[in-house]
Amino acid sequence: MKIQSAELDAKTTEVKVSEQAAVKKTVKRSEFSDSGTASKLRTVKKEPEERLKFADGEGGNTVVSLIKAIVYIIFVVVISVFASIFIILVGNDVFAFVKNDEVRDVVIPENADLGDVADVLYENDIIAYPQIFKLYAHINGEDGKTEDGKSKFVAGTYSISPMYNYDELLVAFEEKVDYGVQDIMIPEGYTTDEIIDLFVSKGIGTREGFVDVINNYDFDYWFIDELGEDWGADGRIYRLDGYLFPDTYQFYNNSSEVTVIKRLLRRFNQIFTEEYREQCASMGYTVDEMITLASMIEKEAGSAAEFFYVSSVFHNRLNNPAAYPKLESDATIVYAIQHETGERPNLTSTTYETPYNTYTYGGLPPGPIANPSASAILAALSPVKSGYYFFISDGGVTKFSETRAQHEALIAEIRQKSQAASSSQQTGDMSAEEAANSLTDNQ
Repeated sequence: MKIQSAELDAKTTEVKVSEQAAVKKTVKRSEFSDSGTASKLRTVKKEPEERLKFADGEGGNTVVSLIKAIVYIIFVVVISVFASIFIILVGNDVFAFVKNDEVRDVVIPENADLGDVADVLYENDIIAYPQIFKLYAHINGEDGKTEDGKSKFVAGTYSISPMYNYDELLVAFEEKVDYGVQDIMIPEGYTTDEIIDLFVSKGIGTREGFVDVINNYDFDYWFIDELGEDWGADGRIYRLDGYLFPDTYQFYNNSSEVTVIKRLLRRFNQIFTEEYREQCASMGYTVDEMITLASMIEKEAGSAAEFFYVSSVFHNRLNNPAAYPKLESDATIVYAIQHETGERPNLTSTTYETPYNTYTYGGLPPGPIANPSASAILAALSPVKSGYYFFISDGGVTKFSETRAQHEALIAEIRQKSQAASSSQQTGDMSAEEAANSLTDNQ
């Protein structure tokens, strides 16, 4: 019994030990589990704090940037407003858009320079910005002095309105020059030399100035561009021969050569329409060739009524070069001689050496021999249909022939009249004897 009791106590003791060990394990697991949970809780707590800190930094930067942008925009707007107001005020002062129209008397002192004038105008409330006034004057090449360094401004008392703009004020105190205007009539068929002499005789420009402008100035017209840079290669005398349109013009007495020639070219451009240009192309001619032909018609015909028949003679010859290789126009030779000598010749021979000699060279001359009228241009573009190949002037009247025999009979008739008439008797621009020599087909 004692042995059994001892075994029982031993087992009881083992069970207790086992239970204690189990309890310890359970406690350790629980402690481990509680430790992990606490760690997780601590981590979760840290994340919101970090996010909050990051959010606070990002938001602060955004606000600062926004404030800077607003300040910059306000600055730009303010500067733009002030700049705009200043520009408007200066523009109004320069151009006098809206100003007081009360006339004021101002006194310009002796030998006043540009600064003195600006100060006087400012003191009398004519202008608001004297420095701008002086700057404007210098930009426009005005320094208030003559070529010899003297003051341009004439001393005295002037009645000036604030409504004067700067340009008007700059000349208001200068010596007034009456340039004057004059009407100048350029006869139809005038040569370029005759036009130059006409203007020079009226006190406008110089011969050298006109020649330079006519041959070299860069005018912006299509018909000049078509002439090309080598316009004088064939012996042409003037680049703008034929394009200085004859008409009545009004010019200031101090007009420049460029102003004069530009007006004449502009008138030609108005007369010679796009339809005319297309018609030239359809007929197989350049515009310059057609103007050359028109100039010959102008110089050869006795009157405008004969233009279309003279035109038909030239066109018939140009269209039949095998039978009539030369145009044989006296007017082309006369043009060359008159340019070289300055006087219209009494043509007695057709052997004069010049590229303009249409007895020597086939086809049209190097360029127009005159500046033709609108009627002559129209006749060149629209010749009548005829069988004429010859013409001759008889007492200012042009007579036409289809055959050489008819033409020679007319020559004999005119020569008989010439023998009976006085040697000084005129037939149009030439004597009867000269008219006998003025043949389209030289004998």
